[in-house]
Amino acid sequence: MDDADMGADLPQEEEYAIGAFTPYAYYNGWCFPRHMTFYNRFVCMENVPQAVIDEWKGAYLYLLKKLTLYRGGRRLALENPSNTARIKLLLDMFPDAQFVHIHRNPYEIYFSMMKFLRIVLPRYCVQRPPPMKEIERHMMDLYVQMYRKYLRERDEIPEGNLTEVRYDDFLKRPMTEVKRIYAELNLDSFRDARERLSAYVKSQKNIRRSTYMMDEETKEEIYRKWKFAFEAFGYER
Repeated sequence: MDDADMGADLPQEEEYAIGAFTPYAYYNGWCFPRHMTFYNRFVCMENVPQAVIDEWKGAYLYLLKKLTLYRGGRRLALENPSNTARIKLLLDMFPDAQFVHIHRNPYEIYFSMMKFLRIVLPRYCVQRPPPMKEIERHMMDLYVQMYRKYLRERDEIPEGNLTEVRYDDFLKRPMTEVKRIYAELNLDSFRDARERLSAYVKSQKNIRRSTYMMDEETKEEIYRKWKFAFEAFGYER
């Protein structure tokens, strides 16, 4: 969790909005953290009834239609970590969808997410949260489920519709990485977007990247459970 701007009027993950249309949204689990096992199922959409999947798809399509209408028919660019594990489901709905996957050092992902949850759970939850050890276990397990599913399903994305970006590279060379994304996905001219993107990058130059105290015991557990992801994306132990 870096020191980025957040607010109700700023772009956010559409998972928040999905939760307004259906109970089958992962972020609803932050309101009811004692039932995280129930809500975590709606990330991978495995071991859930077909009726639940159909309701989720209907809610998602309804939301995207509203957004498309609001934006005058312009193509939508969506950012939603939960969709990492929904590739096949999304392709069933949108066969020509294109994907940008930004991956990050697994150690940093874990400590960043735990910092985030320690901040948001007291603000979001409407019940007494479980012990933090239980939250940590949920995060460990959910990452495994998400990324094993992503690695299984990414090959189903048609050639030319997926590009992967290393988070550190994006921070070091944002304009270069965005230009590469445009090229690999054969998007409209990067030249037309360069000026606005450059202005936005400059506006974020004072954002501070978080640092974390990583104890060796937790790092050992992360590596033991997430070793497959370290290897898949080329991160060192």
